[in-house]
Amino acid sequence: MKVILIGAGISSALMSLLLRRQFGPGIKLVVFDKGRSIGGRMTTSYDSEDNSHCSVDTGAQYLTSTKSNGVTAKFFQQLIDDRVIEPLDKTNTIGIRENADKVDYVAPRGISSVVRYVFEQAVAEMNLSKHITKIDLSSENDKLLVSTNDRQLDEADAVIVTVPVPQILSQLKGSVAELIDRNQEVKEKLAQVKYSTRFAVGLFYPSSVTTLNIPWRIYYVDKNDNEYLRFLAVDNAKRNNNGPPFSLIAHTSVEFGAKHIDDDKITVGEEIKEKIFQFLPELPRQISNTKYHKWKYSQVTQPYPDTPGCVLLNKQPLLMLAGDSFAAESNFEACIEAAIEAVKKIRELSS
Repeated sequence: MKVILIGAGISSALMSLLLRRQFGPGIKLVVFDKGRSIGGRMTTSYDSEDNSHCSVDTGAQYLTSTKSNGVTAKFFQQLIDDRVIEPLDKTNTIGIRENADKVDYVAPRGISSVVRYVFEQAVAEMNLSKHITKIDLSSENDKLLVSTNDRQLDEADAVIVTVPVPQILSQLKGSVAELIDRNQEVKEKLAQVKYSTRFAVGLFYPSSVTTLNIPWRIYYVDKNDNEYLRFLAVDNAKRNNNGPPFSLIAHTSVEFGAKHIDDDKITVGEEIKEKIFQFLPELPRQISNTKYHKWKYSQVTQPYPDTPGCVLLNKQPLLMLAGDSFAAESNFEACIEAAIEAVKKIRELSS
């Protein structure tokens, strides 16, 4: 069986791994993503080839494990055993909520290394910078065809789409759009899925800057203290590396993101950069590079009703919508649980 997954984020990675475990070497897994790198909303951005050890996590910052959740614990343990993640040191942090049943973990090589590791374990074929805009049922056999605006790229026995629901509804054409239009209940429920919007700004420093004059590694900013900024981190220190080169990541508030959802990321990013320096006047200005990112679909604020883990659009060939839009929460643990439910559905249909 050949399965194509649309999206190179953590949901596709987890589903790839679970499918590999379920079906073994008899399944071929092919991933397409419009981006140039693996990670999705768990993306790590690097400064440059000259400063390749300096990076920031522009999306998710760390992973949280619930001690009492036996289902997800085994996934965390594998990541720990293979040194992909390690406990977050909460000394010199401000505003992190404490919970006796929760443990937070950082990825020393950047948060995207978690996604990359899971895909490697799944032995999935990666195809980046490929923007899939059309999914069609083949008129010649029980296959699904995936295409860009220019040409057909591949065909498979099953296609799983894990990109945010608003992108599915606005960008995907062909049979997938027709199937959604035919099922009014599904279409109405998909339209209910909502996301928050955030802007991220990453500041990169050369090795010559030996201190940032910042006494903390993570700072959750109180909304009463700043209307623009909500999260700040000295990224290398967050990952338990206290030496240069330094980098700093800033995320805006949800309210600010909603207000500027249609604005240019660089224009807004320049404004946010000045707000960072105003909020942290002691911060050195000798930056070597700045990266701006707009997460138009940052976190799910209203998931698909009843959070089923996935939605099946067609049984044969199998066409499925999955990802955190169908999960109980927009976090790593919920993505694991949703992926388990989706693969269970695939197993039932294939038996």
